[in-house]
Amino acid sequence: MKQLKEHVFYTPNLVNIGVVYTSHSTVLIDSGIDESVVKKLCRELEKPVKFVINTHSHADHCGGNLYLRKHFSAKILAPRIESHIIEDPILEPFYLFGASPPEQLRTRFLMAKPCTVDETLEEGPLQLEDVTLNILPLAGHSVNQIGVAVDNVFFCGDAFFSESTIEKHRIFVVYDVKKFLETLDLLSRSDYDLYVPSHGEVTGDIKDLLAINRKAVEDVIERILKLLKTPLTTENLLKELLDAFNVRVENFVQLVLYRSTVHAYLSYLLRENMIETVFKENVLLWKIRA
Repeated sequence: MKQLKEHVFYTPNLVNIGVVYTSHSTVLIDSGIDESVVKKLCRELEKPVKFVINTHSHADHCGGNLYLRKHFSAKILAPRIESHIIEDPILEPFYLFGASPPEQLRTRFLMAKPCTVDETLEEGPLQLEDVTLNILPLAGHSVNQIGVAVDNVFFCGDAFFSESTIEKHRIFVVYDVKKFLETLDLLSRSDYDLYVPSHGEVTGDIKDLLAINRKAVEDVIERILKLLKTPLTTENLLKELLDAFNVRVENFVQLVLYRSTVHAYLSYLLRENMIETVFKENVLLWKIRA
């Protein structure tokens, strides 16, 4: 674990996990992709885990919930809507695929072990024993993601991504493009001592990272609009877009994540009246608005 403030720590991992000590217990912010992560972490903690706050419902953020509930009777706290997916993880591959998902999508990368959520979180202060945390809405990457501020340290989930992550994936997962951009605006007006993203390094200055994230979104929008000068089906647009960004899809999970993200961009552009739909011989086509 690495110390950030007197009672605030984090453990670097594939998903950074926040650790906040109260006078009697430990609050974790996210729980990693499975129990192996939190088992190791719990051996380092000074106090038992009594609370787990999930920033959102993606499996790599809540995979350790069930272990912590069983072994420490930890209370699980999560945002509304996200809590339903934590309790019924089949909803994740279901909404990505749009029907009963095939076995290739029923993996630990999309489905954590189901776990009851004890309390849903709303924006505002959250008192846990003698520690006050503040919950902020950070929707965009997922439907109702939240961030957690404590002692002027902000655990911001997947509200933005590291430069290396963007370079690797080029088109990162977004549920709602407009809300993602609004979240970047919100963060640009914030002033915390430290920011702890779920994927990436802790930093005291996120302005450049926010600009890089915004540019990545704008690049995708620009490319889609260029491609849709010629009407395309969703699948053809997806292929053209992946080719344009030199992305190679290697498995079913990657495919549905990229396809879902393309749907998010199409939904955004449709709402902004920048594109329109046409039907031709029972085929849906997307095109620039005339």
